[in-house]
Amino acid sequence: MSSVEVAKARKPAHAADLQIVAWAPTREASVAEAVKALTDSMARVRMRSRASLFRREVPGTDDDELLAGVLGTVIAHLRSNWQIPLSAEVSASPCGLSLVCAMVDLGAIVPVGPIPKSVSAGRAHCLRSGDRWCCTARIDI
Repeated sequence: MSSVEVAKARKPAHAADLQIVAWAPTREASVAEAVKALTDSMARVRMRSRASLFRREVPGTDDDELLAGVLGTVIAHLRSNWQIPLSAEVSASPCGLSLVCAMVDLGAIVPVGPIPKSVSAGRAHCLRSGDRWCCTARIDI
């Protein structure tokens, strides 16, 4: 196994939900992989030009809240600005996490799934397991 493994998106029992699972050696890398899993569940990027940077500070007091906050921030930006992340970088900040994404317009992607509505309440979890961190989240479609 490599030090950073591939994030996964899979369908849960309910047809209107998406379950994402991501893992990495650090909490921040695991949250970034969760953003990638969310993006991969709905799109394949056709081109990489015209990317703009999107930066947000995501406040929170615990790891589950921070994961839900980052995913919720990405979903809200997607739904209000019609932009999807090409990449995500997550780092610790004094108030929680700092998120930086390279964003492209939805017109630059090939859709493979529906646009998510939100993170299901109480269904985002980020925890350390041995030598890696694992993030799971249920996404309302």
